[in-house]
Amino acid sequence: MQFIIKRDVLLKSLNFVQGVVEKKNTLPILSNVLLQAQNNKLTIIATDLDIIFHEKIGEVKILKEGSSTTSAAILYDILRKISPNSDLNFDLKSENKLSLKSDNSNFNLLCLPIDNFPTFPDEFESSEIALNNNKFLKLLNKTKIAISNDDTRHYLNGVFLHLTEAHGKRCLLG
Repeated sequence: MQFIIKRDVLLKSLNFVQGVVEKKNTLPILSNVLLQAQNNKLTIIATDLDIIFHEKIGEVKILKEGSSTTSAAILYDILRKISPNSDLNFDLKSENKLSLKSDNSNFNLLCLPIDNFPTFPDEFESSEIALNNNKFLKLLNKTKIAISNDDTRHYLNGVFLHLTEAHGKRCLLG
């Protein structure tokens, strides 16, 4: 795997990833981000097994297709310190070593095998839904009284949202 991408484009995605990746390190692979360079796009996937972050970036120059995982926190910290609008050159040297070069900087990031990264049967190519922020907030406020704070019954700590059709319109129910 080898690709070139602008620092600001990748940093924007990794900023979102920080809220998703596992911080407690119960499984080391969950603190990593999966980078897949293929079809002239860079796909970034991160998960804590409850939330999945998935983004395809087209603003990338793929020199060699491939996949790898590396620490999301370390990569994010490195990118924050690199000067804005710099070109980042990623090159997978071996299964466990990813090289990152930019300006006068050269980093070697440790990688875990992509076979260890969780796979998901769901396709991410489904259609998107656009939500009105105020209406979505009202929906959450109406349902939040039913959310439990009890750690022993973690399955009651969230809200189940699903799309449905009613009166010829698509609705989001909580």
